[in-house]
Amino acid sequence: ELKNLLFGSSLCCFSEEWKIQSFTFNNIPQLKYGIVQKKGGPCGVLAAVQACVLQQLIFADSNRNKDTRCLQPSEVHRTKCLTMAIADILWRAGGNEKAIVALPSGRQQFTPIGKYKADGILETLILHSATRYEDLIVFLQQNIHQFEIGPCGCILLTVSVILSRSINLVRNDFDVLTNRLIGSHGYCTQELVNLLLTGKAVSNVFNNVIELDSGNGNITILKGVTSRSDIGLLSLFEHYDVCQVGCYLKTPKYPIWLVCSESHFSVLFCLERDLLGDWKTERRFDLYYYDGLANQEEEIRLTVDTTQMCAEDKENDLTPPLEHCIRTKWQGAVIDWNGTEPIL
Repeated sequence: ELKNLLFGSSLCCFSEEWKIQSFTFNNIPQLKYGIVQKKGGPCGVLAAVQACVLQQLIFADSNRNKDTRCLQPSEVHRTKCLTMAIADILWRAGGNEKAIVALPSGRQQFTPIGKYKADGILETLILHSATRYEDLIVFLQQNIHQFEIGPCGCILLTVSVILSRSINLVRNDFDVLTNRLIGSHGYCTQELVNLLLTGKAVSNVFNNVIELDSGNGNITILKGVTSRSDIGLLSLFEHYDVCQVGCYLKTPKYPIWLVCSESHFSVLFCLERDLLGDWKTERRFDLYYYDGLANQEEEIRLTVDTTQMCAEDKENDLTPPLEHCIRTKWQGAVIDWNGTEPIL
């Protein structure tokens, strides 16, 4: 059932890109907060965890505005933030009542039979359940190296979040029962990203539910995000009028967004907590950009000015996709890359 949910078939296995990926941090001094992605594929999981780590790093204590020093954490502190981020993701998926953590035992726990192809990972897992948030934190603190050092931390988190929500509920979250969480080329689907961000594996990025009349008295129900998310999402698909991101994701509780561009996910964030609650802050502000896959070597800081209007040229291919994504929220804003080479 787990494999059907992940791949659409119990005969599929995790790709090499997934097997070698954990939540290992960057060692470039300016990017110590960043998680490094080795190869393409699981970027949706990595970006979601990265965003939740940033939420812990920047906004966990009550000081209102931060300077960039919070982006240069000690190794101990960033590991702690990773622990808290994973705890929040799992607890949210468990309806704030329970969580399940899947960890490898080092030996095979069952003998694969029937329509099941072994991959050397799922067969070794032992499930640990927590019904108190405090217990979950303690257990994750003891085992965080499995996620951070790996080798397959990304798979462990993905399995844990599905089981915390439960296979049945994840299946019921989908618009179509045959949807899956990992698509072609090993990419994360929107359902998996939504499960990590909101605790529900809904198929869409708009608010709430849309009912479509599909004729003959039949109603098709399309499920979206049901409440304001802690972490947001901006999508290049919206720029091309393919989808509409609802305000529950576009205006999250914290000024941190996943950026969905060309089937790749990365992260955009602001150090000012007030950004989403005070229009004066939104006149001119800095956004930091991080892409774990891009071999980024320096901090990328964009200054967004909403007091000026830039003439948006829909036909111009030389506008960086990231700017298009930002302008789905701040229409016509002027964006300054502050000397960094724009990413095309």
